[in-house]
Amino acid sequence: MSNPSEIVFGHTVEGLLLAMKGRLEGPLRAKLKEAGLDLDRKLEPAYPNAVWQRVLQISATELFPNVSMNEAQWLLGERFVSGYFETNMGRALQTVLKLLGPARALERTSRNLASGSNFLHVDVERLADTDYRIKVSEGGTYPEFIGSLCHHATLTTGVKGLTTVVEARQGRAATYRVRW
Repeated sequence: MSNPSEIVFGHTVEGLLLAMKGRLEGPLRAKLKEAGLDLDRKLEPAYPNAVWQRVLQISATELFPNVSMNEAQWLLGERFVSGYFETNMGRALQTVLKLLGPARALERTSRNLASGSNFLHVDVERLADTDYRIKVSEGGTYPEFIGSLCHHATLTTGVKGLTTVVEARQGRAATYRVRW
């Protein structure tokens, strides 16, 4: 379970909401409100990680009901990257990623992921020119979401042949392998 002092910043939540445009009415809206995200109010500057994790699970279930939760979280991560790139912070990040290329973009993963919350710690290890290991202190209930964020943000650089897998999980931590 997450620590109550762990928060996810409002611009991160905004990215998820933008990714879910056109799907936020009816039962999903009520479920999100029950989880702690009231869409009838202005977004808060930050939300507890526990609320964020519930919102991710509810969103993945609602958007992708016919696949496993692991796959649904991966697909949600892909949509999140698109939505996040519509926010002010996301547009700036997307511009930077395009200029950096895949290697330098991955080497900045700790900064990029840290901008969305106050608790993620990321270690990036370069194993070879096109082979990286990323260790994240909080992979979430389903680490595929963070893996998908890394994957789809790196695709923004124009890299070809990119693969990203969840290599290991230990408690709340997850390790990803990214290659091209």
